[in-house]
Amino acid sequence: MRRLLGLLFPAAPGALRYAATASGLILLQHAFVAVAAASAGARLIPDASFWLFPIRRLTMFGQFPLALEIGGFAFCLLISAALVTLSLRRADHLGRGGGMALAAMIPTLQILAVLGLTILWRATPDSGTPPKTGRTGNPAPPHQIAIGIGAGMALIVLAVAVSASTLGAYGWGLFVMTPFLTGLITGFIVNRGRERRRSETLAAVAAAGLLGTLALLMLALEGFWCIALIAPLAMLLAAVGGVMGRAAARQVNPRQPFYSVAVLPLLFVVDAAMPPELPIVTHASITIAAPPEKVWASLTADRPVAEAPGLVGFAGLAYPIASRIDGEGPGAHRTGVFSTGTADERVTVWQPGRALAFKVVRQPPAMEEMSPYRQLRTPHLIGYFDTGETRFDLVPLPGGRTRLTATADHILRIDPAPYWEPIARWAIGRNVARVLADVRNHAERGTETARQAARVSAQSPHGQSIAQLAR
Repeated sequence: MRRLLGLLFPAAPGALRYAATASGLILLQHAFVAVAAASAGARLIPDASFWLFPIRRLTMFGQFPLALEIGGFAFCLLISAALVTLSLRRADHLGRGGGMALAAMIPTLQILAVLGLTILWRATPDSGTPPKTGRTGNPAPPHQIAIGIGAGMALIVLAVAVSASTLGAYGWGLFVMTPFLTGLITGFIVNRGRERRRSETLAAVAAAGLLGTLALLMLALEGFWCIALIAPLAMLLAAVGGVMGRAAARQVNPRQPFYSVAVLPLLFVVDAAMPPELPIVTHASITIAAPPEKVWASLTADRPVAEAPGLVGFAGLAYPIASRIDGEGPGAHRTGVFSTGTADERVTVWQPGRALAFKVVRQPPAMEEMSPYRQLRTPHLIGYFDTGETRFDLVPLPGGRTRLTATADHILRIDPAPYWEPIARWAIGRNVARVLADVRNHAERGTETARQAARVSAQSPHGQSIAQLAR
């Protein structure tokens, strides 16, 4: 195994070996998607999107279980880590290209980075460049950890300000490359001059991330819940970057890790120019002990949703609170009141006792952020997660029961889609299940009340109800 790893990841890879190994690593992602599509009988179109963003295509089929999509994302990250490791060794061998090597972390740019590092020639030795073997100079001053933490924190704030607030880009550059580079630069600085323990390095990386998070909150650049949702992925990537930065401090030109920051604006522009369009279709059914007319009445009644929102509400994600329909038939106006605002909806299907469908015309924010400020206007709240059409179908069952089926269409426009899609599917599923449960409870209570009234009426003199006798 060690010999095989040595062949695949040589300390000083030549151009041909590097090109062959790197190309093989990139094509492994396409092979994974192709095998997954073939196993599910899905049609795979090898267009430009497939070759540039193979892992995104996996999420767009809509036929795979979430476990496979999450596994594909993890596989993609492993390939990226291996590609970065190989590219950094190639860059170190050339004496330049550190920033280009780190671009191998991001799909699409992987191809350009590999091409660039393949055709680059070795730099002329510079007498002013410190040797790469052994430690030089005096031990690092005590304040060097603080400098490393400050650099990592500043990078987080700068990246969010440029990518999210300026370009409106939420993708690989912000959610993958930024935490990785934060860990890399922090780990490099705190270990420059004197190597520290891995635990000390990771503690410094964690401090940079924590202070960067606090800075985002205090500068009103982001809210707490968005940060909490991306935290698992960001912490993992920052830790990997910190370990690689610690290793790089022993052998890399001190200027090279900082050159890599110049890659970020390019990544942000790519993310803004090529946003994903991931359709998410959710189906859910429930059996209700009430006839279709009672279920229809509960479904179209102007009333609040009594069921508690649960964890979706706790996480600040949007959930329905009430609904109101003005008029009847296709074209009628429906108002959906959510925890984050009001949705204007247009009825597209109106079949009493059989089917109801409506399309969202104006979207409410996707979530309600937690922030020290009363109003926090971050771009991702609107336009990056939209609801299309929602449809309810009613099927009569024996015994006066009804099967109510809900189908909801959504669009997700945030990368990396394999990370965000499971979160979106979970939130949608919980909201749909909550609405179905609320309709069931309301319809069954109405049915039971009607039955009790009928029994009382049958037992009263001359078939009159108690209410009638009281008059």
